[in-house]
Amino acid sequence: MDLHTANIATHVGAGAAALCIGLFALFSRKGGWLHRRAGWVTAGLGGVALFTASLAIIFFHPPAPLVAATLSAGYQYLSGLRSARLRRGGLGWPDVGLALVGLALVALLVHLMGSGTRSWSPAIGYSTMGFVTMMAIYDLSRPAWFRTWQAYVRPLDHGVKMIGFYFAMMSAGAGNLLAQWQPLSQVLPSMLGLLAMVGFIIYYSLRPGRLRERFA
Repeated sequence: MDLHTANIATHVGAGAAALCIGLFALFSRKGGWLHRRAGWVTAGLGGVALFTASLAIIFFHPPAPLVAATLSAGYQYLSGLRSARLRRGGLGWPDVGLALVGLALVALLVHLMGSGTRSWSPAIGYSTMGFVTMMAIYDLSRPAWFRTWQAYVRPLDHGVKMIGFYFAMMSAGAGNLLAQWQPLSQVLPSMLGLLAMVGFIIYYSLRPGRLRERFA
């Protein structure tokens, strides 16, 4: 087995395991024992999947739209984990730096997008980069309203980004493994992820105490 094949096998295995265990984090009681344990296992496996994807980007030159999907998953992963830790401390330079790096990588990918491939359309890449751009601008705005964000938005912030990370992994995996069913195999998980994020926001916005007390 060569290094490229080993990297792909590790990436697929970690990503598939993260998607399976992540279901427990998605559907268990937020802030509960199962949610926290499943969430950390999913985060660990997701980190492996993102690391191996980064190695593939550096050494094996995948299409730019697939790189954009990896950027979206990675940005939401790092920012979502970071927001879960901001219980007492304020937003800092790591948050600003992450947003600025995200915007810089988006600008680079716009330059490198090209014509894409049969499985990875440039339209997917551009829409993904637009989403990452909006997320980064939102993150840069948080210091201006940090007290309100910390009191009311932080648990939503963490949940929405980790849901986005989960479905970004699903979209990238389906887009690669089910290339013959493109674009549906890639677009459908993204649409489901967007619906899940909106549903999460609406549900817990109508019941704000439930989420705040569990993430306190």
